[in-house]
Amino acid sequence: MAKRKTRGGLAPDKYLSDIQLKKLRQYVKDMADLARQRGSERAIIDELVVELLTNTGLRASELCDLNIEDLPVSHGKDSVWIRDGKGNVTRVVDIPEKLVKRLERFVKLYRKGAKPNEPLLASTNGKRMIYRSIYEKMKKLGNKSSIGKLHPHMLRHTYLTRLYNVEHDLRFVQDQAGHASPTTTAIYAKTNNKARKRQVDALDDN
Repeated sequence: MAKRKTRGGLAPDKYLSDIQLKKLRQYVKDMADLARQRGSERAIIDELVVELLTNTGLRASELCDLNIEDLPVSHGKDSVWIRDGKGNVTRVVDIPEKLVKRLERFVKLYRKGAKPNEPLLASTNGKRMIYRSIYEKMKKLGNKSSIGKLHPHMLRHTYLTRLYNVEHDLRFVQDQAGHASPTTTAIYAKTNNKARKRQVDALDDN
């Protein structure tokens, strides 16, 4: 089935609303808190994956490729380094201080002893996590958090849309996204305009 698009921007079902995002993050936090009490790891990894995708806009494949050496804990910057992203483009993605601390904690507790060139995210057999695992995680979390359809790219779209809403700087969003062309990035500006129009229309109806 063909992907549905709105004219000049992303379709509303391609990214999460503020309410949906809040519900997802609350669900993974609750499950991670429970996992910490029980001494298990799966839900803690789920929480980290959601926080990384919603705070960086990384592609799922880029998330899988992250190594310890690409993290603030190794290079001391409030950013993650994306090596050989789509189109073999290397870039630096800024991240909030809370995520910096979360990554430091995760590496200390759950990737203790990992070498700089080893992956941030590893499966139960110790091998690098693959795209399919991330995809299945998101699909499952979408259902369990009651927001419905969810896949990794929706979180990328959500982050980039919210980033433009705050920065209003298309070039900065392009750099953070790793887009080769500003034309690709421009859909987030158009999505933002449509969102604002919906808000105005809703106010007029009251």
